[in-house]
Amino acid sequence: PPRRAAPLLGAGRPAAMEEAAAHRGRALRRRAPRLAPAAVAGVLAAVSIGATSSWRASDVAAPLQRQAIRGNAENLAFARRGKYVEEEQPPTTMMSRLPGGAEGGGFGVGFLAAIAFVGLAAGVTFEARRRYLQSREMRRPYELHDVIGGHVPNPEQELAKIVTFVQDTVIVPIDARLPGRPFEFDLHSFPFTPMVLVIGNHSSGKSTFINWLLGMQAQETGVAPTDDGFTVLERRETASQEDGPTVLGCPENRPFRELQRFGQAFSGHFRRKRKALPDESILPFGLQIVDTPGMIDLPVQVGARAGDARVETPNNSVRGRGYNFVEVVRWWAKRADLVLLLFDPDKPGTTGETLEVLTKSLAGLDHKFLVVLNKVDQLDNSVDFARAYGTLGWALSKVIRRKDIPNIYTMYNAGSCADGTVDHKLPLESFAKRRDEVVAEVLRARERHFDNVVTSLEETLRQVSMVATVLGAIRARALHRVVLAWFIGVLVAVAPAGALIWLFQNEAIDGDWFTTSFIFGLSSSYALLFVGITTFFREYLRQFRKLQIAGLDDTFEDVYADFFIHNDGEDHRARWQVVKTKIVNILSSIHCASTLQPFPHFETARIEDVLQKDLWQLRQLARLIRIDLLPNQTGKEGGRVTSAAKQWGRSATSAGTM
Repeated sequence: PPRRAAPLLGAGRPAAMEEAAAHRGRALRRRAPRLAPAAVAGVLAAVSIGATSSWRASDVAAPLQRQAIRGNAENLAFARRGKYVEEEQPPTTMMSRLPGGAEGGGFGVGFLAAIAFVGLAAGVTFEARRRYLQSREMRRPYELHDVIGGHVPNPEQELAKIVTFVQDTVIVPIDARLPGRPFEFDLHSFPFTPMVLVIGNHSSGKSTFINWLLGMQAQETGVAPTDDGFTVLERRETASQEDGPTVLGCPENRPFRELQRFGQAFSGHFRRKRKALPDESILPFGLQIVDTPGMIDLPVQVGARAGDARVETPNNSVRGRGYNFVEVVRWWAKRADLVLLLFDPDKPGTTGETLEVLTKSLAGLDHKFLVVLNKVDQLDNSVDFARAYGTLGWALSKVIRRKDIPNIYTMYNAGSCADGTVDHKLPLESFAKRRDEVVAEVLRARERHFDNVVTSLEETLRQVSMVATVLGAIRARALHRVVLAWFIGVLVAVAPAGALIWLFQNEAIDGDWFTTSFIFGLSSSYALLFVGITTFFREYLRQFRKLQIAGLDDTFEDVYADFFIHNDGEDHRARWQVVKTKIVNILSSIHCASTLQPFPHFETARIEDVLQKDLWQLRQLARLIRIDLLPNQTGKEGGRVTSAAKQWGRSATSAGTM
């Protein structure tokens, strides 16, 4: 009797065979585009070789056939006793039908060989073009799928993988061809701990606010400037303090390595403090607070000469601090998850350094910085408050070119003498609520960390696309001018020389002394003319470069003219104000825009593809990470840090050291 398993095996074999056949079919369909050009070329070569061989055989056999027919005719004529018999024509061969007839077989073989060569070249060209187009396509090491509906074991690792791939594949190739690499320090490195940046004028209450968040006296406070460098404060189980060069090599925050470009003057005043905070502290684990030196107006350099370019430059922070303070703040602000800009009501107007920070360091970062009017408890009445608030709003309106000024948080530091005051003339309870809103934003910085990473990547991609598009248009115009200038210069230079050579060759000029002197003078004048033309075109190209820099706004409007037909483009114009500085620096560093390397269209097309596909998946991954952090949003219960928040901080720290 048959076994019971036999029907099961017999029933399963057709399905397996069908699956194997389907797999072979899919593999064949994948290989078909690659094999098609080679197959076409092979068929053409085989047909041409076979036809050539057969026609060559016919060409060799044709004389023998004609000789046999001629002999038969002679025998037949002799048999008929002298009667004339017309010689029969030999049969027509394929070779005789080719151009050149039966005797022109060489020409026919060459014609067929040319056809075969053309077919082979077409196949090779098609295959080369297919591979070239394939090399332009992005081969992602990950799959674009529904993240929310699927299962992602480690969303943080997946997000870091996608961000790193997009930066290395899309941004770095374009940035590497730009002079000075303007986007080199706008890229993200992992791991990196979430961070809050606190900046403001001196004596605006920055250190006092940070000490209240920590729950202990960690930073020096006072009316006069008390801190001369950047300090990173972080909650840990054990307390420690590290100097700047040590922090720059921190494995938990890889982007800190980029701060080495600001030199020893910065790293010598940079430090990190890790504190074992009391249980009453509201600062969670896994969050860094960065305290900065107060912004002040620095005096003009003593002993500097009038008209010195170093004195006339608006950025005098380099002379006063030893490093570019505005660029350093820009670096921290781009990587921070929240930026607090504090003002003192005694000095609500913006200083010169604050003006530079607002216009340069915080440009394009409106989504993550808060303006805070601190220490309002020091005001005596509502009139003083209105005057301070109005002065700050007026100063901000001169810097932030928008109709609506940003929301100003009015608060005072907890623990000040105003707490517990009953007869104060200002509504301190309302100011305390506003302070709680600021604290809530600080504690929410950890969960919005990866959303800020995706937002920063998106903005960098759009800026790179704009730089490549505008510089490509400028390069095309400059190249056209250079080619035209060279053509005119060569024409002017070669025409007289050609005329002289023609006259000498045709002996149209006598060799007497007068003629020789005339020719010598004419040649000298021609040499001077050539030098003058060369100098003129160099000056022409130099002036053209200046005109290009001066007309960048018009170039931008021309490049995006089609986009502005149905759209006001306020987002593009706001981004242009940030990108314009980079383009000016690039054009100022080169002799002519025609020397720039080209930017193929497929590179900007890659950026659009990433913005349409990959960015959506990054947003979903950031949402998954944010959902995972929501149960421990503040990390506290009734003012005390929860054990879950501590565990999250330990795991984040251990992951950063791996």
